[in-house]
Amino acid sequence: MSISEKDWKSFKELHKLALDRFCLGVLADAETIAQHGALSAHARYGMLYRLLHDRDKDIIRTFDTYSRSRALPALRMMVMHDLLTDAELSVLSETALEEIANIVRQPYELEWVSEIVREN
Repeated sequence: MSISEKDWKSFKELHKLALDRFCLGVLADAETIAQHGALSAHARYGMLYRLLHDRDKDIIRTFDTYSRSRALPALRMMVMHDLLTDAELSVLSETALEEIANIVRQPYELEWVSEIVREN
């Protein structure tokens, strides 16, 4: 389903805002992992690798398909990952808001690993 011209213009601005927040979140999580001194460097590296691998999938699904026909699915992903506030979304038409109304916000959370010490 394609969105209206007005919503498309709003989407382009929301897209920029959400992409910036997404990237800032990844960078903040990467910094948190890198500075977690209770884990070994190897465990932190593994966490960073998984973080970037997982978030790369999300950035592609959410931000790389930049067309009017893919705007609503992208908005759903942005809302799901809690990248846009309700106030920011209020610029959209009632029709567009109805399309994203049932999305459950699931902000990103770091999944910490517990190191396994192997004895040879």
